[in-house]
Amino acid sequence: MPAMMTMMRKCVGTLAVGALFILAMALLGAAKGAASPANNDNETLRQYADKLDFGIGLFIQPRYWKKDPQYQQIMGREFNRAITFPVKIQTSRGHFDFELMDEEMRFAKQHNMKLFGAGLIYRTTASPDWLHFEQRGCGGWSERDIDAIIKDQVQTIIHHGGDMYYAWEVVNEPVTPGKNGCWSYLMGGQDKMIAKATRYAYEANPNIPVLLNDAFGQEGVDRTKTDDFFKLIRRVRDLGGHIDAVGTEMHVEAHRLHPNYVEEFQYFMDQARKNNLTVQVTEMDVYQGPEGAFPDPYENQKTIFYNVVHACLKDPICTTFSVWGLTDDSSWLHEAKGLTDANPLLFDANYKKKPAYYGVLQALKEGR
Repeated sequence: MPAMMTMMRKCVGTLAVGALFILAMALLGAAKGAASPANNDNETLRQYADKLDFGIGLFIQPRYWKKDPQYQQIMGREFNRAITFPVKIQTSRGHFDFELMDEEMRFAKQHNMKLFGAGLIYRTTASPDWLHFEQRGCGGWSERDIDAIIKDQVQTIIHHGGDMYYAWEVVNEPVTPGKNGCWSYLMGGQDKMIAKATRYAYEANPNIPVLLNDAFGQEGVDRTKTDDFFKLIRRVRDLGGHIDAVGTEMHVEAHRLHPNYVEEFQYFMDQARKNNLTVQVTEMDVYQGPEGAFPDPYENQKTIFYNVVHACLKDPICTTFSVWGLTDDSSWLHEAKGLTDANPLLFDANYKKKPAYYGVLQALKEGR
């Protein structure tokens, strides 16, 4: 009998320990689930950006956006702003083709999004063919003619956009050498051309900010170029130009990135503040680096995205953050830069959220 009682006590003790172990594992599993952002796929970038009244944007890539319903679904779910590039809309002098622009506006309205109009005046090679800018003397236009063409181009497109746009980038990349060559040459200099183009934009719709944008290097936001950029803005304002906001492109390459890239971005925002301007990150992607550059290139990529969005959100002068494409396979870096191994965006080729996505999400959840 005593032996039987001893055996019974051992069994009860074993069952109690087992129950406690199962309970502990259940609690640990619940804690891990709460801590892992990847476990809650119902969260979106947009839900947190909307709460903050902050712009989270994406470049509309028409050749992908128009043919793939999944692209459109993710875009409408995750982003509250979208970048359009209305180049070559003026098909001949005084005649405009708004078919694509109207599609983009309908999509934005259906998804309660606002649009950003980039590059109304852009590089010679992206200008309408009828201008014949490739010919000697940039087509031989007079300053009076090109001034009238700029005014018509800018104001007609802005009037057509109405209140669907949250900003207009009238002139793109002015400090980057040669980007706006013929427009500047025919107008007697870039400063004068930008002053007139931005004033025409303001006159067309004074309720929408006019933005000037540039690229500042793959290593970060170069300080020397930043200083040149804001000197240009002050000269343009002295000539009567109207600029409300500035944008920085951040097409960075992780293995070339300066250790102080966050401080460089903060310096850019400080210069904007001194010039009474708001800031947008207008284009961002992060090349993860060549094979072997980092132990975990995609965790490093996540950190870079997080740091930039975090810095933007923590400074009230920064109003919008936009990525330059949706999925890795649609990146411009493959063809334009020859980086065939580049996976620089928030979603992979199968529309799966990458660590970079969760870096942006984390910054948005932390808020202002």
